[in-house]
Amino acid sequence: MKNFSDACLALVLSALFLAAATQVKSNAQHTVVGQGSAAHGQDGSHTEATAEKPNDPLGRNTPQGTVFGFLQAAEHGKFQEATQYLQLSKSERLATGEELARQLHALMDNAFVGRVGALTHQREGAVEPGVSEDHEQIGVFRLNGTQTPVDLVHVSDSRAGDIWLFSSETLAQVPALFDQIESDKLESHLPSFLSTTRILSMPLWRWLAFLLLIPVAFGVTWVIVKIAGKGWRLWLRSRQHLVIQDLHDSLAGPIALIVTVLVHRLAIRWLSFPLLFRLYYQRTTNIILVAGTAWLAFRMVNRWGERARIKALSSSKDRSGSIVLLGQRILTVIIVIIAGLSMLYILGFDLTTAVAGLGIGSIAIAFAAQKTLENLLGGVSIIGDEVVRVGEACRIADREGTVEDISLRSTRIRTLQRTELSVPNGQLANMNLENLSRRDKFLLEIGIGLRQETSPAQLRSFLTEVRVLLQADERVGRDNIRVRFVGIGENSFDLEIFCYVLTSNLGEFFAIREDLLLQILDLMAAKGIKLAVPVRNLHLMGDQNWNDQNSARFSQRREAA
Repeated sequence: MKNFSDACLALVLSALFLAAATQVKSNAQHTVVGQGSAAHGQDGSHTEATAEKPNDPLGRNTPQGTVFGFLQAAEHGKFQEATQYLQLSKSERLATGEELARQLHALMDNAFVGRVGALTHQREGAVEPGVSEDHEQIGVFRLNGTQTPVDLVHVSDSRAGDIWLFSSETLAQVPALFDQIESDKLESHLPSFLSTTRILSMPLWRWLAFLLLIPVAFGVTWVIVKIAGKGWRLWLRSRQHLVIQDLHDSLAGPIALIVTVLVHRLAIRWLSFPLLFRLYYQRTTNIILVAGTAWLAFRMVNRWGERARIKALSSSKDRSGSIVLLGQRILTVIIVIIAGLSMLYILGFDLTTAVAGLGIGSIAIAFAAQKTLENLLGGVSIIGDEVVRVGEACRIADREGTVEDISLRSTRIRTLQRTELSVPNGQLANMNLENLSRRDKFLLEIGIGLRQETSPAQLRSFLTEVRVLLQADERVGRDNIRVRFVGIGENSFDLEIFCYVLTSNLGEFFAIREDLLLQILDLMAAKGIKLAVPVRNLHLMGDQNWNDQNSARFSQRREAA
């Protein structure tokens, strides 16, 4: 089960990291292609638009598209293209647009506070109290104890339709705010090649610092886990909680991963990384945290499942551990689904379609596997209620046998004819099942017919002695003993003996019944009482002489005998 959980987790992580890389690459390609298309449209050769809601090739139809497009263009040094995301007139764009884009990008990297990843994908933007409908505040610039709002404005473009731009009010304050940005003191003390050499538009020293912080964060986590583990073991040693010790050992790995990521994120906050890099880093670490949490949940579910199954199997010989295994697997699937949806949400995918698909798929599976689900729920009901256990004898309809296995689909019974009877759990849950092994005592009911030559005195004495015999036997329950003369038959006096034998073992009951019957026969022999034998008289009508002769011969033979 542990390998299954780890395999599921690895599969989900691989798929989602591949999706993340694909999305980042597609976003970059979309920006470059969109900007090329925009330039092509400005030359007058081609402009893409639709009659109702044209799609802007730069992706400015939504607030998130505007912010990401500007950051990606500026990150690649394409400040002329970045001016297309600013609310500037044509003359302002030509005169001061590129410088203003540089300053705004520097402010976004060094002073911006806000959740860029949480910006809306809607064309209309998000409704915020105190903000007009054509504006959206995405965050603030925090410098020297002051906060300056950063606004987007919704405008109409003749070629691109309704688009979002950084508002002119925000751009008017950019030069003054840019002057307040302090130069990076650490970078000034580093060798020049570490600052001038850039990889993916970021200085080399930042990449080195980022990579070096990974082992540092792991080392800090290792120290924390070791110290906490030592203290935990000392506390457990004084109390000898083996269950908590096993739980600590199984959860150490996931907790170490989560703490390492948190320590690394805390250390990254002290370095001035670009906003776009921080955004992708935050998404990646959020995915790792979700994976670590899912791993932690897997370990807890597996530990709970193992403990519950051991307890169930040690308490009885039934298969109640099957329901624990079923619950463990269901929880594992739920954890995988929740972790997968969470990761997709972090990557920015719309989950409405996915959730709707899960709902429709669940309904379709329920209809297609109706009988399977019926047997599954029936098995859960049988195992949970413990109607019958493995090894117990039972009677279903007119068939008797011993239960050999209770699975989640069917129950297998070894019949008295030594055949194997398999009953679907869905049907078994709706049938009258008689558990023969749970009898606390056996019913002994005997009918005896005595010859009609038995005298009333013999009959009374015999009934009394049988009652005394049963009441004196400790193997017979004294509360329900009944020995009665119940009727006169055609050829016999009918007696009824009714009592309970105090045993739950079938073999022992057969031995006790045999012993009681032999003692009853001894009483009958001592009193000269015989069992009635059915007699039939046959009368033939024919030659009278022949009948008389044969009757005489029969009488002679009888007297001789």
